[in-house]
Amino acid sequence: MYGYINCNKAGLSPEEIQRYQSVYCGLCNTLKKSFGQIERLSLSYDMTFLILFLSSLYEPEETASEFRCGINRFRPKMEVRNKYTEYAADMTVVLTYYKCLDDWQDEKKHLMRWYADALKPWYEKANEKYPRQCQAIWEGIDALNKVEKSFCPQPDDAVNCSGKMMSELFVYEEDFWSNSLRSLGYELGRFIYLMDAAMDYKEDLKKKCYNPLVRMHKQPEDMAEILEMSIGNVTRIFEKLPLVQDIHLLRNILYAGVWQEYLRKYGGKEQEHGRRSV
Repeated sequence: MYGYINCNKAGLSPEEIQRYQSVYCGLCNTLKKSFGQIERLSLSYDMTFLILFLSSLYEPEETASEFRCGINRFRPKMEVRNKYTEYAADMTVVLTYYKCLDDWQDEKKHLMRWYADALKPWYEKANEKYPRQCQAIWEGIDALNKVEKSFCPQPDDAVNCSGKMMSELFVYEEDFWSNSLRSLGYELGRFIYLMDAAMDYKEDLKKKCYNPLVRMHKQPEDMAEILEMSIGNVTRIFEKLPLVQDIHLLRNILYAGVWQEYLRKYGGKEQEHGRRSV
């Protein structure tokens, strides 16, 4: 996960911003209490979306509590948690663990090796609880590494690896909605990979790293239409689900929030590509 699946605060009410922040804080505190202070460095907006999305679909029981944040102890904040907060925290550990191993294998970063060793006991516990998701994440990362290192001429191969990895992460447990959730996770994973490729294009060229845009003969500024189609595949599935809770907030993320980094870096107006601020 790369942090692109964020909300656009300009399109939200104060109550919605508070709701988003409280779920984000709930995840942050869960990471701290379950895995220690250092794992909070892996906190992401992507996982906040996962919590909000699964909570909207399944409507689990939630607990809300006031706390004092270490960043500003003089101003109390609110956190919200439910069973998907715990799940998102576990998946954060799994993703971080594999990312550290990948960095160690590719660039021999000793700090990443140390971090992976520190996370290993927590990863093993998460693997016991969620073997299907952990296997899918590992297989996706391994397949993606092979594609990137071979400089495969088919850019969709790498994009699909990201999609397959994300597809299982969105399925908390097998049930009536599993197929829809897999499809949504798959399409969102593809979008995230393409967006990251656009954002990292110049840096990848400088480092001579694999980037699918090279094989697509595309500049990042030319990717808006392709990204529009990709996120459109996500929203078509999303709109068919019986979501009510936080629906405006979730739409804000998928229709407006996901474009913020791209527009900030490459300019342009949301209206130019049919995006709507919600």
